[in-house]
Amino acid sequence: MKRRYEILIYLFIVMMFIVGGLLGVYLIGKEEGVFDFGLAASVIGGSVGGILISLFVTRWLKKRRGNIPEVDERSLVLMRRYFLGVLYVVLIGSGALLLVLFGMGIQYIETGMLIVYMMILYVLIGIGAVVVKRF
Repeated sequence: MKRRYEILIYLFIVMMFIVGGLLGVYLIGKEEGVFDFGLAASVIGGSVGGILISLFVTRWLKKRRGNIPEVDERSLVLMRRYFLGVLYVVLIGSGALLLVLFGMGIQYIETGMLIVYMMILYVLIGIGAVVVKRF
């Protein structure tokens, strides 16, 4: 029963990747009235290939490690403390950054700069989570 649910979850994730990707391909070609089938094939192939690679790596690691759990209680406590700390650092740091920008007279922020700022935050939080998980 558990295996069946796992397969359904993988299928659902792949289908959502494909639907989102095909929607993106449609929106890209909407202005010109052209649906790029090569790009659509790349979306489908990349989604299926990515899930298959993830599935094979997971099985290989499970076979290699056996029944040893990936995380224990100590790791969960460390990760919880890390994410709680990061939450406050990001909230207070972002608020302070906005106050500094406002104090400098900047009243408008470009959307591209917000995207870059959020991307940097995600990368730093992800790297920190990987480091905390390893200890």
